[in-house]
Amino acid sequence: MGENFPKSNPEKETPKEDVYFIRHSKSAYKTYAETEKSENPRASFDPEHQATPDLTEEGIKLAKEKAGEFFGGLDPAQDKIFFVSSNEARALETANIYREVAHARGFEIIKPNKSGGATAEQIGGGEVRTIENLSLNPEDTLIFNVFIPETLLRTINWDAVDEEFKKKWELAREIIKNDDQGSYGANLHKHSVAIKRIFPEIKTTQELHEKQFNNLLRLAKWAEKKFKIKENRIKVVAFGHENYILQALDEYLQEHGINNCETIGLSLDDDKSEISFRGKNVEINSQTNEK
Repeated sequence: MGENFPKSNPEKETPKEDVYFIRHSKSAYKTYAETEKSENPRASFDPEHQATPDLTEEGIKLAKEKAGEFFGGLDPAQDKIFFVSSNEARALETANIYREVAHARGFEIIKPNKSGGATAEQIGGGEVRTIENLSLNPEDTLIFNVFIPETLLRTINWDAVDEEFKKKWELAREIIKNDDQGSYGANLHKHSVAIKRIFPEIKTTQELHEKQFNNLLRLAKWAEKKFKIKENRIKVVAFGHENYILQALDEYLQEHGINNCETIGLSLDDDKSEISFRGKNVEINSQTNEK
């Protein structure tokens, strides 16, 4: 990459976190935009047919800066890195920037047996594993994006959408217009229950939390068991989206959102688990034991 990063400090105590969840960097959301103006605005997401690159110039710069800060807190002599990601391009591209910085810092990266698809292989050099529990995979792009703030709405090919759906969309959008929280995540968290009454396909933040958050906690146990590395700590660095993390932030930390490239730390023991974010560190309820 060409950057000259400072050396990690070998005297520094290794952080106790087992899993780091990082929200993707700033994105143009090109794939969604192309779908919404296409002949099928309600098409499902296809991870192998995405518009790339998807990070904006500002997003690339932010990811490089935050990656440098992140790996400055770890020690390549003690920490092995295992990268996992959502299958969406913006998350994979963010993961790849962190991967390049990790290489520049001298960290050993554990390469998965498979990356999870051609897009992941191309973007992450085979060293980033896509997993279902970090992915969104919307079955209906238009319904999924109903929470977009009014100022960020994109061009939609309404000629390809039936009248009944348009009426439901307008009802849902009226909820957003009347109380727009200013971001997709904030609108999802505030209005998902109400909009689910119009579009039952919607997953509320509580449902997303129950489905995906506890599986995120299992990542460290899975990595340790899979790779059987005892002499070093495996740091699982996971890249994903705000959707399924919002409920946990609200419930455990009274925080109401996560910015691009912000990091949540998760430390997992047999008797307890902890979450750390923005200087706060609290014990959480989790279900990390193997069944």
